[in-house]
Order: sequence, then C-alpha cells, then structure tokens
Amino acid sequence: MYRVALLVTLSLAAQEQEDLLLGGQQALERGDLTRAEALYRQYLKQHPRSAEALSNLAAVLARREAFDEAVALYEKALRLAPQLTQIHFNLGVAYLRAGYYGKAVPALERFLKAHPAEMRAHQLLGLALVETGDHRRGIALLEKVPSDVSVVFALAIAHIRAGDAARGRKLLDELEARAVQPAQVHLLKGMLDYRARNYDDAQKEFEQVLKSEPNSAAALAALGRLRLRVNDDPASINYFEKALQLAPQDAESCYQLGVLLDRNGRTAEGRAQLQKAVSLRANYPDPMYALAKIDLRENQPARALKLLERAVTLAPEQPAIHFLLGRTCQALGMKERAQKAFQEVRRLHAASMERHRKALETELPLEPERP
Repeated sequence: MYRVALLVTLSLAAQEQEDLLLGGQQALERGDLTRAEALYRQYLKQHPRSAEALSNLAAVLARREAFDEAVALYEKALRLAPQLTQIHFNLGVAYLRAGYYGKAVPALERFLKAHPAEMRAHQLLGLALVETGDHRRGIALLEKVPSDVSVVFALAIAHIRAGDAARGRKLLDELEARAVQPAQVHLLKGMLDYRARNYDDAQKEFEQVLKSEPNSAAALAALGRLRLRVNDDPASINYFEKALQLAPQDAESCYQLGVLLDRNGRTAEGRAQLQKAVSLRANYPDPMYALAKIDLRENQPARALKLLERAVTLAPEQPAIHFLLGRTCQALGMKERAQKAFQEVRRLHAASMERHRKALETELPLEPERP
C-alpha cells in the first residue's frame, strides 16, 4: 500500500512539473510574460539543468528586453545541450535586438552550419553584417538569398543602412510598382520618412497603409506618434488605443498612451498602461520615470524613489531623471542625496554645452571679406 501511494505521489509530482512547462508555454503564447517567467523559474528550481526550460525562460526575457540575462541563459542551455542548435538562432536574434551586432554574426553563422536552408537566418546575418559595417559582404549575402518579398525588404534596408538610400528606395518603388504587399512598402517608406524627419510624407505613407490594411497596428501606432508630436492628444490617444487592441504587447505604445492618458486627466488608466509597459520591457526607464512623476504628484515619494533608482541606472545620462530623483529625495528629507542628484543635473547640462561648443568650433571659419 505504501509503495502504491509513493508511486502515485511521484507520478503527481512529475505531472505537476510537466504542467509548469506547459503552463509557461501557454502563457508565453498568449503574451502573459509575467506568468510565463514565474512558471519557468519555478520549474528551474527543481530542474536547474533543463536546457528546454532555460531556453524558454530566455525567450521570455528577450521579449521583455532583459537581453543580458536572456543571452546568459541561452549560452547556458547550449552548454548543457549543444545538440539544440536552434538555440543559436534565438541567441543571434537576442544579440541583434540588443544592438550587439558583432556578437550576432557568429551565433547566426553557427546556426546556419546546422540549418543552411533557413532563409530567415541568412537575412538576419546579412543585416547584422551591414550593421557591423561589413556592407559589401552583407549585401552580397542578401542578394544570394532567393528573391521573395521579405528578402527585397531586407536588401532595401541593407542598402539604406549602408548609406545608399537611393538604391534602397528604388527597391521599394519596384515592389510598389509590382503591387507586391503595398501596405508593407508604404509602412517601410513611412518609417524611413519618419527617421529623416519628413513628418508630412511619413503621415501620408502610414495613411496609405491603412487604406489597404485598416488593422495595421504598426501604422496606427506610428500615426499616434505623429499626432503626439503636434500635441493632438485626442487623435493620438485614439490611434494608440486602436493599435494596442491589435498588438497589446507593444511596450512603447503602452508607455506613450500611459503618458497621454495621465496628462488628460485619466491617471488611473495611464498608470495601468505605464505599469504594463514596465512588465513587458524589463529595462525601460521611460515608463519608470513617468510612474515616478505620478507617484510624487500623489505624495508617494518612497514609491517614486524605488522607480527612479532603477531608471537612473538604466539611463544615467538623462538629466530629467536625476532632477526628479533630487526632488523626490527632498520630499523624503534626504538632503545630501538630493544635493548630489542636482549636482549631477548641472554636470550633465555643462557636459552637453561643452559638446555643443566643441561641435561649433569644428566648423570651418568664414573667410574674411576682401576689400
């Protein structure tokens, strides 16, 4: 009888562990990153050498942009199970998203040794090479990839990043002329115009996207940012709310909508969006700063201080964060710490002015007029 009970107990325990993995996967699929992370961490307490759980937890952290921890977990998973070569792809993507393009290259090359037919990896490797300054090799690699629409997009981006914007735009114009995914073409053109600060042209491109794809979350969010630039808050809020209905895991849109709602008297809703942005992106100082402003305004300086301490480590060169930290410390009676924060604000402003002065000095002087 005892043996039967023991076997039942062991069976239930094993089932519970499997449920943790399955539950984590289901939470990840529905976008509940907080729940997925908690379940995977709980599983890893019992199975710290599970490459599958380590890799899955890394995927959650990468989505939350906690890239350093995600990379460490991917690397640990590969040491435990080097046969799981697909992890090299995820590792390469994490490096790309974190901006570590040089590190992404060998990760993607290792993946392609095991999976040479994976065109997505070829595209990403080409883009990574372009980002590292190896434009010739990157573009050459992209041009060898079978020419489908996604490759043409990648190649257009590569030419633009390499400094040949005319070639990049020509590729996009060719796609548009062929009526191949016109919404994607207009979306990319709009993003290029936005980057170039051609805001009127960018708006026209994003509006063209919505004519053929009215449920394009990316275009709606982009229009929200454009309306935000000109302080058209009602229109901006409307665009962001529609975008988040379609893509609720967009941390940047959550942040911007949160700021808009708060400054339009909907603080409770704004706080919820800002908190969601922090949960979606672990190392995102902007919503932390915005939440701290609300807390300080609502006479909750201790809560604001915790947020600002995190934000200032993530964005140490932002004077606004140091200034709010100083005001928060004043509210808490921490005079010496407040003084240090304000000193840092003055130092950052002085450094900015010095950089501006040196930039002006590098300009060529005017030649004196000849009599």
